Formats: sequence, structure tokens, C-alpha cells
Amino acid sequence: INDIAEAATASNMSEFHFFRSFKQAFSISPYQYVLKKKLELSRSLLLKKELPINKIAAYCNFADLPAFSKAFKRKYGKTPSEFHQMH
Repeated sequence: INDIAEAATASNMSEFHFFRSFKQAFSISPYQYVLKKKLELSRSLLLKKELPINKIAAYCNFADLPAFSKAFKRKYGKTPSEFHQMH
């Protein structure tokens, strides 16, 4: 499933109802959940040190490197480069 509309359709719900039900059940919006999972994956890939940061951003489906860096820093307190160098 690639987006909220697809998830809603697969669940036989309208987007609005899916969004509301998801947030009610998990206390987080579907968008926040997807972002959380993308950041967790990117963190694990950074720890492996097998891919360059720009490839990790693309693999985790971020719009671009600045968007990835901003989201990563907001979640982990360090940019992907800083995190990569520390570990």
C-alpha cells in the first residue's frame, strides 16, 4: 500500500473515515505512522553503513535529501550525516 487512499480503499472505508479510525485506534495519524516507519528504516540503514545517505533517502521514499534530513533531525536530534559519523 503506497498511500492513505489505497489503504482506505483496501479497508473498504472513505479516506476520512480511515484517517479518523486509524488515529482513534493508534493515537497517531496514518501520515505520522508512515513517517515513523520510514525514519526507523533509514536509521537502521545508516547504522549498517552500506549505502550513501542520498540512496537511503530515496530508498525510504523521501521527496528529497533536505526533507529527509529535516525529518531525521526532528526525530533523532542529529542530521543523517552526524548520525552516520557517530555510529
